[in-house]
Amino acid sequence: MGLLSPAAWEGVSTVTVIVIFFIAGVIAVIKGWIVFGPAHKEITRALSAAAEHSNDRERTDAETIAKLTNVIVEQRVAGEMSSHMMQAIREATQSIANSNNSQGTS
Repeated sequence: MGLLSPAAWEGVSTVTVIVIFFIAGVIAVIKGWIVFGPAHKEITRALSAAAEHSNDRERTDAETIAKLTNVIVEQRVAGEMSSHMMQAIREATQSIANSNNSQGTS
């Protein structure tokens, strides 16, 4: 005899069926299989707030990365410029010293 046969349900009263459905409903709510409207609205509101916070965070992170990249580029250019200036000063002082040495020996 199967569970769906009338003979299996012969001794079960209406109150027993109601209690079984009530217990199944409580278990479904506890497990999250059934979500009521206000709880669903609260969950979706929390998810959209988290998504918006994440988008704002991504936007500020992108701005920070762009600023830091610009600073690094500027520092690199300034470093290369000072390096070239020092090299030019060395070459100029060496050429002046060489011309002074060649004039002094002539």
